[in-house]
Amino acid sequence: MAACGHQAVLVITKTVDGTSTSVARKRVELTCTLEKGHDGAHRDQTHGETWEGRPSQRPTVLRHEDE
Repeated sequence: MAACGHQAVLVITKTVDGTSTSVARKRVELTCTLEKGHDGAHRDQTHGETWEGRPSQRPTVLRHEDE
């Protein structure tokens, strides 16, 4: 099975205490591990993220996490 390989960037943000501001705390490269030519959203099984995108795109996925 050949993997799809489509890529995206996951940016994990957090809230700065005492403000309404969110800042990036981590950036993760995502790669779709589903079979090439699959239907539906792309999925990186290692990081548990899914996203939509065409082959010519490299979308950014945002996830907010407060510690």
